[in-house]
Amino acid sequence: MQDHRMFGAIAIFALLGACGSGQQAHNPQAAQDAHAAASGGALPPMAQSDTSEFHHDDPCALLQPAEVEAAFGAPLGTAPFRGSNNNPAPDGSDCVYMSRHFQMVTLSVEFEGGQQAYHVGDFVGNMIKGGPKGVISDKARQAMVSDQGGAIAGEWDEAKLTPMTCCVFNALRGDQLIAIDFTGSSMTLKHAAGLVDAAFKRIDKPLGLDGGANVAAATAFLKTRPQAQAACSVLTQAEVEAIIGKLAAAPKAGNDMCTYELPHPAGYPPRVYELHFTWQGGNYDLMQDLEAARMAGAALGGMTVQESRTVEVPASGSSSSPSGVQTRHITETVSVDEASKRLTGQTFAQGMHLTGEQDTQATGSWERAADAGAGFEAVKKDVLVKVSGFGGDSAHARALVAEAMKKF
Repeated sequence: MQDHRMFGAIAIFALLGACGSGQQAHNPQAAQDAHAAASGGALPPMAQSDTSEFHHDDPCALLQPAEVEAAFGAPLGTAPFRGSNNNPAPDGSDCVYMSRHFQMVTLSVEFEGGQQAYHVGDFVGNMIKGGPKGVISDKARQAMVSDQGGAIAGEWDEAKLTPMTCCVFNALRGDQLIAIDFTGSSMTLKHAAGLVDAAFKRIDKPLGLDGGANVAAATAFLKTRPQAQAACSVLTQAEVEAIIGKLAAAPKAGNDMCTYELPHPAGYPPRVYELHFTWQGGNYDLMQDLEAARMAGAALGGMTVQESRTVEVPASGSSSSPSGVQTRHITETVSVDEASKRLTGQTFAQGMHLTGEQDTQATGSWERAADAGAGFEAVKKDVLVKVSGFGGDSAHARALVAEAMKKF
């Protein structure tokens, strides 16, 4: 296998789907208590405003924690908190929602000046759409930029995904803008847009919730995430050799990476496996890698090649063809995807794992996993482990990742 990081520089832009909507609750604490009773567990406490004033500048005052849990499909690990650059901050401009396994979604609100912020990315989107056709294929161009945001029903005038990202949904109503970044989670666009819809329904009369008061609890919660460690200390040499066989040398440490080399005949390239670790933001990096791979597949699969083949056609009254048919050699222009499909039954993107899809069939000690290019990667508790290899076996590569995940 080859390291798939080469795809990281390719522009990405996801297509949009339909969305749902949320219901406004009149009593925030009652709604939380009812949810807790129904689920049989207690939610993290959500600080209430200590005055009767609405928190008009608090992005955490627009959604009920129970609504976000429903969109996550999992409990929150700590109460929603105000943050900046994903770090807890009492006066942060974002509201951060984090699951018990450290998946993260952030909600940003522009109560005024939203028009300007919303159209900042228009230049990039228009440049991609209007770029030279000889540089970017039509298929790749469509994958990078989508104008279907307006088709999503909700409490907004227009909506779109941010250019050059996979999972940042923006909605504009008048001069108010709400953006939700769900890249760091397994949340779908439909559920993320549904949360924005619910937030717009409260934006003029926010809930009496105080996200700034939850910063201390969030800081304590974040300290419970898996701690970074030396890459070669995650698995012992004995554990590695039990999976891939006797090593030719001791494991070699790199930058959050450990390399395992197998014996190989003289004069032949080394046979190695490389484990790469991302100790925070693993869910975010997984989605970015998948979008980069998808864009690579769209760009490469959309390229055209000249293909020559022999076909049988009806004979045109010639007695030299007793069977009534004759062969003819033709040359035609086809896409790389079509040429690959004719040869292998799969498009180029499918065969090279460049579809951007997660692997729902793979089982292991992880929460999410995917093939991306020539590599395999998986996430657990927001720790991302990637494996790439040269001359190795894909089953052994996955087994190394599964064994490493058991440590978190």
